[in-house]
Amino acid sequence: MFYLIGGGPTTFKFPEEGKLRIEGWSTLDELAVPEDTDSEHQRFVMVAKDGNSTTDLTVGRYASLVSFTENDVGVTSIEIGVYNSGRKTAEEFSEKGDSGALVWHMKNGKAFIVGQLHSDQNKGGFTTNHVTYCTPGEKLLANINSAC
Repeated sequence: MFYLIGGGPTTFKFPEEGKLRIEGWSTLDELAVPEDTDSEHQRFVMVAKDGNSTTDLTVGRYASLVSFTENDVGVTSIEIGVYNSGRKTAEEFSEKGDSGALVWHMKNGKAFIVGQLHSDQNKGGFTTNHVTYCTPGEKLLANINSAC
């Protein structure tokens, strides 16, 4: 599912011991201009997460959806949206209990952080309308670095 076009074999293999090495993170600027296109010529980044026991490994699509909210005291938060994979037979990207899961994507055979899952919304009970929200990885890492 990471390589939707071309019909060739996938080059991604999840490690047998179940531990995927994360090589770094992708910035919002990098994610804003996805290199991959699907069969309808829509740009996207194929992402995955290995949730808790709720959903395990699932695949989704990040299509450059970024939203900003500001609370009553002026603190701005940013989140990115991940949709289900786009395949009609695919499961939802996330469910209750998956909060905190790391969302990542593959680039040149290596895994990079996209964000950390914090919530989701399933509109009208149809899994095709499912959106998962994540805190962008670059923002998480900036906050961690500033706290050190």
